[in-house]
Amino acid sequence: MIELEGVSFVPVGADRPILADVSLRIAAGERVGIVGPSGAGKSTLGYHLCGAHRLALAGETTGVLRYDGADGTEGAPCGFAGLVGQNPEAQLFCRTVYEELALALRVRGEDETRCAAVADALLDRYAFGARRDAPVSKLSLGQKQLTAVLSMLAMEPRVLLLDEPTSYLDAAAADRLFAHLGRLCRCHGWIVLVIEHDLARLSGFAERVLSVADGRLVADGPFEAHASDGDPAMAAPLPPFAPVDAAGEPAVAFSDLSFAYAKGEPVLRDIDLAVRPGESVALLGPNGVGKSTLLRLAKGLSKPGSGTVRLGEGLLPSRDVGLMFQNPEDQIFAHTVEAECGYWLANLGVPREERSRRCGDVLAGLGLSGMDERAPFSLSFGEKRRLCLAAVLVAGPAVLCLDEPTTGLDDANMVHMAGIVRRLAGEGKAILFATHEGAFAAMAATRWVRLEEGRIVSDGPNPHLTSHDRHA
Repeated sequence: MIELEGVSFVPVGADRPILADVSLRIAAGERVGIVGPSGAGKSTLGYHLCGAHRLALAGETTGVLRYDGADGTEGAPCGFAGLVGQNPEAQLFCRTVYEELALALRVRGEDETRCAAVADALLDRYAFGARRDAPVSKLSLGQKQLTAVLSMLAMEPRVLLLDEPTSYLDAAAADRLFAHLGRLCRCHGWIVLVIEHDLARLSGFAERVLSVADGRLVADGPFEAHASDGDPAMAAPLPPFAPVDAAGEPAVAFSDLSFAYAKGEPVLRDIDLAVRPGESVALLGPNGVGKSTLLRLAKGLSKPGSGTVRLGEGLLPSRDVGLMFQNPEDQIFAHTVEAECGYWLANLGVPREERSRRCGDVLAGLGLSGMDERAPFSLSFGEKRRLCLAAVLVAGPAVLCLDEPTTGLDDANMVHMAGIVRRLAGEGKAILFATHEGAFAAMAATRWVRLEEGRIVSDGPNPHLTSHDRHA
């Protein structure tokens, strides 16, 4: 059904291809994983496989593309494929969740009864029915990602490309999604293409894996063969992060805090939490429980409805609290990588020469050397994530707030990110991060705090530590 022969792609302004000489065929019903390091060309390959390359990419495609035997040089026919990109907010257009799910069906000419039946069945399957008429603008990013996925499932395409579809989803929603996708392939002949860094989750779904490195297809075969060959993006995990002596006054403390975006709809309730210098605290819990909101409150971007947020003596939110947003495309705005990285320093009055030196050091430490003059939006999603971290780390804040810091990162970069967090905690920084990635929390957090329905339901040491580790 999908055929690529000698396909290459060169972006506008580039002097070399980021996808080079790819040839492969994919038949109806196949479950395909696409893996490789951050920036390897996975998304570019996925766009060509589903026929969205002309819409999603700016540049020149060469080679032969066929969809159902028809020429696909200009893309796949309308309705052939559905696509969910790494930034769900970029593809949500309607006011409510239901309207998003019904949009494609209405465009196709389905009547309202059919639209409602399809949408409600999907919402019930994913335990999302309570949000049917919720404004999209009030959803968490994980809920927006689920809405984007469901809108594509409602369209019932023959080919579905999902680019890091579980990056913002809690474990329950991710499990439902992959179980459902497997059924659609087996029973209805869908081709499902999943770009995914979580190889453990992918192993339960993909029967075929395409491995990409430096824009080339370097392996194509069963998941078992891929796993046995190893992957350059994989890295041995760090041991669980043992707590350090974190005595003294908190660097940030929330006391009896409650918050609501709208009257009568509390997001956080009765929060009491303190993070001391040297601590690294993971915020865990389902989508929409207030993790991101708590980080915004620490930075001073929102004000509590009741209770207080207090920083350590002499600390100011604008100077001493760094926040990395959940969606890197909400944070990036400068015209070059160096300008993005150095923006906070410029605001603090750091001289240009000093800014350039500090930016160079932190960018190099995050694998972004030589990208100073690149346009930030030309980077891969994982590279954007690392740039956002660089833009926070470069100012040396005393309190570091990270929202889903491993989104878009391969295993090697996730381990590297955990190492950075551990080093900063060892230097006396207070770190608070939200994550759905248990493996990262095990490597990077001394404490695990779980939220449910806006309240803290547990707060304790890293559960992966032994009794000896906890008292070391």
